Amino acid sequence: MGVLKPEDFTGAADLARTLERVERRLARERAARAEAEAIAETGLRALYLSQQRIELLQRIAAKANEAADTRDALIYAITEICATNGWAFGNVYLIDPADADNLVPSDIWYAADPAGLMPFIDDSLARQFRRGEGLPGRVLDNFAPLWLSDITQAANFPRRDVARQCGLNSAFAFPVLVQNDVAAVMEFFARDNPAEDESFLALMGQIGTQLGRVIERERFAAKLFYDALHDPLTNLPNRALFHDRVTRALERRARQPDYRVAVLFLDLDAFKFINDSLGHQAGDKVLIGTAARLRTALERGAVDRADPWPEWTLARLGGDEFTVLLEGFVDEWLPKRVAMRLLDSLSEAHIIAESEIHSGGSIGLAHAVSECVTALDLLRKADTAMYEAKARGRGQVAVFDSVLRQRATSRLNTENALRGALRRGEFQLYYQPIVDLGTDRLSGFEALLRWERRPGELIAPGQFIDVAEETGLIVMIGNWVLREACQATVGWHHRFPDRVPVTISINVSPRQFLQPGFADIVRDTITETGVAPATVSLEITESIAISNPDRAVRIMRQLRALGVRISLDDFGTGYSSLGHLHRYPFDTLKLDRSFVAEMGPERGKVGRGIVRAVLDLASTMDLSVIAEGLETPRQCQDLRAMGCTYGQGYFYSRPVDMAAAGRLIARDG
Repeated sequence: MGVLKPEDFTGAADLARTLERVERRLARERAARAEAEAIAETGLRALYLSQQRIELLQRIAAKANEAADTRDALIYAITEICATNGWAFGNVYLIDPADADNLVPSDIWYAADPAGLMPFIDDSLARQFRRGEGLPGRVLDNFAPLWLSDITQAANFPRRDVARQCGLNSAFAFPVLVQNDVAAVMEFFARDNPAEDESFLALMGQIGTQLGRVIERERFAAKLFYDALHDPLTNLPNRALFHDRVTRALERRARQPDYRVAVLFLDLDAFKFINDSLGHQAGDKVLIGTAARLRTALERGAVDRADPWPEWTLARLGGDEFTVLLEGFVDEWLPKRVAMRLLDSLSEAHIIAESEIHSGGSIGLAHAVSECVTALDLLRKADTAMYEAKARGRGQVAVFDSVLRQRATSRLNTENALRGALRRGEFQLYYQPIVDLGTDRLSGFEALLRWERRPGELIAPGQFIDVAEETGLIVMIGNWVLREACQATVGWHHRFPDRVPVTISINVSPRQFLQPGFADIVRDTITETGVAPATVSLEITESIAISNPDRAVRIMRQLRALGVRISLDDFGTGYSSLGHLHRYPFDTLKLDRSFVAEMGPERGKVGRGIVRAVLDLASTMDLSVIAEGLETPRQCQDLRAMGCTYGQGYFYSRPVDMAAAGRLIARDG
């Protein structure tokens, strides 16, 4: 072994220093590696947690899109949030439908192990929260999620003691938003004390938005369903819902023979006059006010009487028609008392624009009697009884009985017979001459409908025209009359080419006149028959003109553009002739036979004064006048002296068939 030299000690010190530096570097590398591993582990945990939350949001969003209803979506969401995040209990509060500042408990909650939490669960399900009160109320007030790290120390947490008893320490809640409104609040509770997580609360806010879309969709569907079954003006059930309610009542009656069912059919008196004179806005206000009065009368009934008040449904079928279903009553006379109560509720005037508007009504009442009666049968019977009530005078109640049943059966038989008459060609036209009073020459004819129901038996329109109008058959019948009369007129023009062409006056019913495309039908008839338009005069009644003034004027102008003339039939019988006459493009007034009859000996002066006033009015408006119902030479003489243009009546001729009309033309020369 050699002797150590000084330089050998110098080398050892360098080595030691080198080793020390290496060890420090290794320590730093180990620390850096450990830090990197810790960061990586934290990142992976955060990434995993973020992925879990994204998947939670996706699952709840998918369920929200396919959920059958709001309850289904909320149950799924509260279960998934608790299970995914390990929260002990979840609960849902809903906005009180009657108070938007109040939250009420639902039966939607979830707990993985509810046994130890039942005191807190029971307390939560029994509580309501006002805006700003407790965790749910604060969320309702702030429209935002809220985290409570330690509920055992929270000042505004009414369930603090029971939460401490059950070992719950922290909570969070978030709103379910429908647009800008809170529809529900979801709250969750944990046994530990996790730190507030802003990203988690933001995620819950997104979930609240997804669930809000379910509620919004359900509300929209409910509104569509409601609108489909309710009248938009009065919010009363409409015809479809009323029919369903009556059907269900009759089904209950079928199971319980002593279960009574009745239907009331109410129609307002003179409602068209309100619309025509004051406008549809005033009419709508009257309808809204009427609905409110009827509802109040029905609701107060049980208070006013000791006997049991029936179950009832009030509906508006349309226009000024209201119906009431009464069911489950004991006293068979109760429906009539209800009907009288309803009429009494309409006795006071409506105050609209500082004006008093009176609008009473007439009611028809029908009891369910037979076992096989249907909702439609019952409604028809009540409707028939209502028309009987109107015929008796305003403010009446009529009950459908054997007499009305016989009348209804007769109307049904008439309807069926009319349909058969159209198929078999049983309708005929007769023609009554219209004479120029200045020359006593034949000017034209009025076409009058007759029904040859049996050979040799001619039925006048008065016996069937109402049924035809109600059933819509009048449209087909009226169109046939139009074509038949035009063809007959063309035949006379061809047969007597050397004389002034005779004119033809054709009555047009309200339903026929207001049918879509009536002017087009007239144009096609003129084109196909070849009749001269100027020889055709369409007679309409005042009721047609005033029932829908704007539409009537539009149709009349279309007809005038075709070259057709228009007459106002039965002038003077309506309640507002003078007030409406100037609005319409009439060519002729037909003076009703009642005014001609008033020119007789008993009231000759008054009658002649009225007729003279009408003739002066017509002259001022450049209208010709046809006086109906002439029966005596004196009437013809007086009307001629007053300047009346034309006359028709039995004095000249009764209505005759087409062949006899041709002979009258030939004899006239």
